[in-house]
Amino acid sequence: HGQLLHSLFSAIETKDDIEPAIQRLIFEGIIGSKEAEEQIRSLTVKAFSLPEVQEWYSGEWRLFNECAIIYKETRRPDRVMMKNEQVVVVDFKFGKANKKYNKQVKGYMQLLSRMGYKNITGYLWYVEEEIIEKV
Repeated sequence: HGQLLHSLFSAIETKDDIEPAIQRLIFEGIIGSKEAEEQIRSLTVKAFSLPEVQEWYSGEWRLFNECAIIYKETRRPDRVMMKNEQVVVVDFKFGKANKKYNKQVKGYMQLLSRMGYKNITGYLWYVEEEIIEKV
């Protein structure tokens, strides 16, 4: 369930991509029933109704989806966005909150800082819990 949702959310660049991304997962057989399709569509629409999420997926950000941050090791945050000298890192989570995730996002932020980026903000997005936590 979490991996399916992670795949879906990684494929979405703007809110206009939600339906085509869902349709692609149906076509590929990853979403196999009408019930699963309705459940995923409902969760996605609800998740994308949050104001912060609407901003992140507005199309106004330069997007680096699951980009590799390479600095002695490779790390892959779920979503890195840039606009007006501001960098936002978002990691999707589909389970319960856990403090180890904060450390993970802080690590991404530190690596981006070492790469020369400034004004970096990080968030954990607990999708099913409808919680966005600033790191």
